[in-house]
Amino acid sequence: MVGAEADLIRLCERAGLGDTQRALLEAVLAASDPQAVLTQHVTSVPTAVAAVARAQSALESRGRPDRSKLQPYTGPTLDLVSDAREALEELRPHIPAGPLDGAVDALKNIEARGRPGLNSAADCAAQAHLLAGWVTQVCTAVADGFAEAWQGAGHQDARERLALEMAALCVIEGRQHQLLNDDVRTELSRGNRDADSIKKALLPVERDLRVAVVVEGTSRLESLTGLMGPAAAAAGIAPGAPVVGWGRATADFKALADLAEAACAARRAWSGDQASGYTLLAFTVRARDLGAAALLGRRQASEALDQYVAGQRLAEIRLRPETLAHDPHSGRGLKVAVPVLGSGPVRPLTTNWPATLRESLRTAHVARVTEAPTTAAGLCWAALEALDVKSQDTGILGRALSLQAFRQQVIDLQQRTRTAAAAAVSATRTAHRAAQRAADQLEAAASSAKRDHAAKLAEKAAQARASELQRHAALKRALETESHHAVVDAWTGIGNDGKLRDPDRWLDVITSPADADPALRAAADALAAVNDRIGGDTAKRLRNWRTRLSDLDSLADWIEETAARFEKNLDWLYALRNTALHDGRFTSATDLLDVHGGRALVDLTLEFLGNWYRHEGAAAPEQSGLTAREVIAHLADRQQALIAEMKSGKPTPWNVTRLTSPTPIGSGRA
Repeated sequence: MVGAEADLIRLCERAGLGDTQRALLEAVLAASDPQAVLTQHVTSVPTAVAAVARAQSALESRGRPDRSKLQPYTGPTLDLVSDAREALEELRPHIPAGPLDGAVDALKNIEARGRPGLNSAADCAAQAHLLAGWVTQVCTAVADGFAEAWQGAGHQDARERLALEMAALCVIEGRQHQLLNDDVRTELSRGNRDADSIKKALLPVERDLRVAVVVEGTSRLESLTGLMGPAAAAAGIAPGAPVVGWGRATADFKALADLAEAACAARRAWSGDQASGYTLLAFTVRARDLGAAALLGRRQASEALDQYVAGQRLAEIRLRPETLAHDPHSGRGLKVAVPVLGSGPVRPLTTNWPATLRESLRTAHVARVTEAPTTAAGLCWAALEALDVKSQDTGILGRALSLQAFRQQVIDLQQRTRTAAAAAVSATRTAHRAAQRAADQLEAAASSAKRDHAAKLAEKAAQARASELQRHAALKRALETESHHAVVDAWTGIGNDGKLRDPDRWLDVITSPADADPALRAAADALAAVNDRIGGDTAKRLRNWRTRLSDLDSLADWIEETAARFEKNLDWLYALRNTALHDGRFTSATDLLDVHGGRALVDLTLEFLGNWYRHEGAAAPEQSGLTAREVIAHLADRQQALIAEMKSGKPTPWNVTRLTSPTPIGSGRA
């Protein structure tokens, strides 16, 4: 991570980006990163592009004429419409006037008609059709607003909001994060820093891309072109047979066929009753990058295979994990396997899980490995429901989650600050070495050259040496950052492995009072110095949290706002469960955003439950033996008690380590 971040810092510097533009770009990349913690990922934020698309999707679902019971119900659908209108009104001050007005008016009209206006499937379908046009205009307005923010328009709040909206667009459109990073870095390496270049790097135009997958369980898919169009083809590849239409990816296409043949042979060798059939399915999709093409292609192939299920009582046909995507325009190819597997050791959060939680753990696991995004998101609600969480409990669960979210934010901030400090030093050291090498080479060339040429080289060498001296001064300042962070690490007890074992000591550094003991005061001053030196999005986040943690009212507001956001996300997850598992709807405009959010919500819930049950042995008698639902209710009450303490102005000695465990907190902090 340090090397990648240092490389991005260097590219931003070489392209001439200021700290504001660098922070804006880093905010988009961080919020769309699938490895980000939930509270840093864009799925936890009520963006306008997602809210409008969800409202349109709910109306479209209710507009299906062949359903006796329309899903979602009228109440949740109206809530989604109101959420979308509120999100647009919050966004409207941050972009040029006008583009969002029509969408706001359309949503207000739906709200004005109330529940009676949603009773008819035909009315819902008409409203969904009208809103679909506004969804496109909202996305365009967001992209244009981001371009203006890139050029310096607006204040910091506007830039932060537009970065999140742009990140949501990237996720919704299926941008693979590594390719997104690569495209941004390519533009920066070319010195392209204008708004159009950056916008195109984040959201390239859709284009026709080729996809190939392996279908196991059959040697031939009949009537395929009638299901997938004339560009689709399914066939095996005979040894030595020519392959047409794959350009520079021809070798990869043949390798995919060889892999499928080898897998079939290995399975037959392992179990003689296995069938030997497989076929390669190749077709065209429209997508913004090869990663999105692979995802969309697998979905289209899977949906086509659905139509072969009827009449195949004994046969199972399925996709292998491997997929090949190819761009005929650039010649680039991408080989992916689904899912992406880990490699390191894994361990359970606790070995003390109550037996009653096994159903939720099982459903969460199934949701994790289910490839279809809408179905997986619906299963995420089922995993929560297995904890006895009902649709009317989303506010309670949201409050409990907000405590764990605070804990998550504090720990993640330490890790990101540490990485940013190391990356800043690495980038500056690399730049100095390059400048030093250039100056040395020019001085050597000048000393061996003759007459006029020597004079010209000497002039260039002098300029290069002056640049090297500037880089050396910057390196000295960067090394001061390293020294300051070492003081912070000494206080927090960070070892060589970089792990934060006592989050409370990190929190103490951020919230250190003026009369703290000398060692803590030194660490706090060192952190302030680091904050001034690292720059970019992490510096902005650290400043925001130092301000927030110094103001109890501000911190209480953040926790309450986070709980409210979680409640809305949980309500949407419940609606998805109904449309996906009850109504059979398997796609939605925001399904890639939804499945990430659903899985992350389940992960965060199981994380605080694991933290609770891991420490249950040290619990007071009244906190022992609680069911998951009772734990959630207890933590929701704890959240409200803490907020009441903060708003009363009473200093709260936070215990981040035990914030969601059954052991005492607050004044009981050891």
